[in-house]
Amino acid sequence: MDFSLIQKLGKEEKYASQRDEYQVTLAPKTVGEIRAESPEILTNTVVIHFYPNDWDVYKKVVREIDGKKVEVPYDPNAKSVLQGVAELVGKFGAARVIIEGHTDASMRGQVPEALVKELSLNRAQAVREALVREYKLDPTRLMVDGMGWDRPADPKNPFNHAKNRRVEVKVYPAEVE
Repeated sequence: MDFSLIQKLGKEEKYASQRDEYQVTLAPKTVGEIRAESPEILTNTVVIHFYPNDWDVYKKVVREIDGKKVEVPYDPNAKSVLQGVAELVGKFGAARVIIEGHTDASMRGQVPEALVKELSLNRAQAVREALVREYKLDPTRLMVDGMGWDRPADPKNPFNHAKNRRVEVKVYPAEVE
């Protein structure tokens, strides 16, 4: 059903007092508290290619195509990847989700680690904001964390920079039984 129809009905006097009793409300918790309660039930590595030292999910770059300079998305698949994440989060309605941002180690020893952690946190936050804005997900269910370069995607090849500029989505149960 079209959600706008439900919104219109909700404004009518007959239905104005109705409440959504199926809405799950979770008590606020920190990332550390969520991780400490129980192990994740799902980890999904989301491959959104971030421009080096950037966290814009929809970053545009200029490329030469057929002899003309054209502005194109740095990662043309970003929107479909976000849609997949939104669908995944929707399947786990009563779960908590942690979005972890990661960076590559190309600047190790050249920049302070705090800046690298901040960049990875900004990447996670950008994904969270896009999910909330575009897919109307509940922001209280989506937590973010910046992992920096501490956990490369492939520990045997930590210098695969493109692979390490990533975001991971981890799903945790909302309540411990």
